[in-house]
Amino acid sequence: MQAKDTDLARVTALFEQMGADRTQAGVLAKQLLKRAAQLAVEREITLVESTENLLKQVIRARQGLPPESGSDL
Repeated sequence: MQAKDTDLARVTALFEQMGADRTQAGVLAKQLLKRAAQLAVEREITLVESTENLLKQVIRARQGLPPESGSDL
């Protein structure tokens, strides 16, 4: 499983909207998508589910909230 260029562009844009500069946003997006692919294989879930779970964690952390209960990402 591998993320597409469009996925990378969208996640990069999200990190930019959250305040990261373009270079850092690209690095963060690549790391998140790489980890999402790893988790998808490990947990036998789709890449979309894995990416969604990680993005939710990022957003919660950005808001200063703790991880959702039951989340072991």
